[in-house]
Amino acid sequence: MTYPAPDVASLGDLMTLSDSSLAPTYPLITIAIPTFNRATLLKGCVASALSQTYPHLEVVVSNNASTDGTLSVLSEFDDARLRVITQATNIGMHPNWNACLANAKGDYIVFVSDDDRIAPTFLEQCTRLIRQQPQLPIVIALSNIHAAALQRTKPAHTSRFHDTGVWNGTEILTDFLTDQTTVAVCSVMMRTDLLRARGGYPLDLPHTADVACWAPLLLLGKAGFVNEACATFTYHSQSATARLGVELLLRDGRAVADLIAQTAETHVADPQQRRTIQIEARRHFARRGLTALSDYRSSGGGIQELFNVLWQFRHDLSNVSVKAVLRFLAVVLCPQPLATQLRQLRYSIQERLA
Repeated sequence: MTYPAPDVASLGDLMTLSDSSLAPTYPLITIAIPTFNRATLLKGCVASALSQTYPHLEVVVSNNASTDGTLSVLSEFDDARLRVITQATNIGMHPNWNACLANAKGDYIVFVSDDDRIAPTFLEQCTRLIRQQPQLPIVIALSNIHAAALQRTKPAHTSRFHDTGVWNGTEILTDFLTDQTTVAVCSVMMRTDLLRARGGYPLDLPHTADVACWAPLLLLGKAGFVNEACATFTYHSQSATARLGVELLLRDGRAVADLIAQTAETHVADPQQRRTIQIEARRHFARRGLTALSDYRSSGGGIQELFNVLWQFRHDLSNVSVKAVLRFLAVVLCPQPLATQLRQLRYSIQERLA
């Protein structure tokens, strides 16, 4: 299900809801788990959701017409906080995420893919900040990144500039855009009504829909920030986004950079801060574009096809630093066996440092 895009005034009205209406159990949190044919992974995901130390929650699983043992796994949980929605047919990945949103009863919502995990204190740490300043549009925590193929987990980057607390959302977004922090959608808590007002997950951005949902909310004013890893996001070669074409990844990156720039134009009053957000958004997604191209080459992509894509997106990629370009060239021109060894060595060093 999708929702109509709001005008600026309607978002402003939602942001100024009266605190006098807050119930003692505020906020109720929805942990949304969209799933399809991942029964073996789903059990651990649901267990991590139901193991939260914060009590006022519901877990909504939207089963996208799975044909494996998904329903059997879900039947093992005897917990009134768990609700299961089963789609009659496969409606697609992001429509299934929007089905979770449509059925959410929580004041806030967290999306956790069936292959991701959240720490037991995640909700508790986020809601502590919401109780300090009710009606925050968003709370950002950090996420570790697990590479399933390598069986390696990269620890989250923590901010050197912001401790856990309530900050201007533009500062938290700048940390993310400049790669000072590691954020994945499973470590983000969003106001349910604001996400619905913005239309939910955009269906035309298959690779960057998650960032397109949460990043603009940071530009609406204050935001909560938890400066520690509260989730683990899993990346593997069988994920839906990993199978997308590299040109589509670059196109989606350009689109969400434009979205952030446009939202900043409307909501960020300070000209210098607004300009910084717009520049860093384009730089961030240009770097992500180079990473996508590096992965394409590492997985066997042809050098000629790679340079064709480089030329097509040359204006977007021109925003990155010379250092990033040199690193990219070193990766794509390096013989594949050596590149694999160097990548494994890097992960080993990162583990030791962590």
